[in-house]
Amino acid sequence: MSRLGPVYTLAVGAVLTVALGVASAQASPAVEQATATPIETASTAPPAAEEEAPTPEETAPPEEAAPADTTPKKVDYAGVVQGNGGLVAISIRNGKAVAYFCDGHIESWLKGTAENNTVTLEGKDSLITASLGGGKAQGRVEFKGKSWRFSAAVVKKPSGLYRATAQVRGARIVGGWIKLPSGQSVGRLSIGESGAGEAAAAFEGGVVTWYGIPLTPQEPDAFIDTINP
Repeated sequence: MSRLGPVYTLAVGAVLTVALGVASAQASPAVEQATATPIETASTAPPAAEEEAPTPEETAPPEEAAPADTTPKKVDYAGVVQGNGGLVAISIRNGKAVAYFCDGHIESWLKGTAENNTVTLEGKDSLITASLGGGKAQGRVEFKGKSWRFSAAVVKKPSGLYRATAQVRGARIVGGWIKLPSGQSVGRLSIGESGAGEAAAAFEGGVVTWYGIPLTPQEPDAFIDTINP
């Protein structure tokens, strides 16, 4: 009994040593495996997508401003009607226009507008159209089916257009005159709507007397708004 004690003790120790070695060998892979496995950490949110800058609204290109109207605001033209021998006068005041065509035998008062360097005037059985530029009005006169061209230059007082009216015993008298810088003048005096009348004497300015009736010729500023061809 006393002999077996030490031997038994050694045997038990050997068994324990082997058992611990086996246990240690079995435990090592688990530890290594646990060590190799990365520790999961709280996942971070992906970076927020950058907000796209708002696209500026497309704006329509600015409209081009209409060119300024260069039609003269105040001007007077007078000249000879080609192929007729008569005279024509046109006066413009702030877009309004008045004209007179006369050869001493026939006459016509016309009224219209002037814009974009063109003028269009209408009267009884008559029409005048012209372009403005270079100090001239150039166009055409139409009267009772006939047509003539003309070129009228800018004129200054005392040249230009004149008109006089009077009421005598219920009859309306109208006189018209055109005077050129050269001194050439033409006009006509008529009574009522019939147009009956006669050629007027050359206009020299001042009061005109016709069969004892005094007439005071006026410039276009005085009648351009009231004339009724």
